[in-house]
Amino acid sequence: MRNINFKSALISFAVAFSVAFLITSISSCEKEDPTLAKITVNYADGTKVEGAKVILSREGEINSQGSISDVFEKMDTDQNGQAQFEFQYEAILDVIVEKVDGNSTYSGQSVVRLLRNKIVFKTVVVTED
Repeated sequence: MRNINFKSALISFAVAFSVAFLITSISSCEKEDPTLAKITVNYADGTKVEGAKVILSREGEINSQGSISDVFEKMDTDQNGQAQFEFQYEAILDVIVEKVDGNSTYSGQSVVRLLRNKIVFKTVVVTED
């Protein structure tokens, strides 16, 4: 019958536990890429629209956990006609765009599907109402 050296077994266990803990803690420190929607707004002629109001929404949907999930984010486009939104989860959202320019109102709409940890690009063309 073989004698087990308790001290040697304890040291082996401590080393194995430390290595496993170190590997787990290093991998869990990695920052995930953000889930982004980059919306570009253009006029019909391709000109970028600065100052357009962009709304991303999903209202009253029931999520996979069975609870009501409301999303409503609003942002104005920058000088490049872009608005960038960051989310935590995947989703399919309505995109509503409106631009008031003097006496003219321009609008457009679309749908965007967000993919977790990805940047999704969407272009919306606005036309005069």
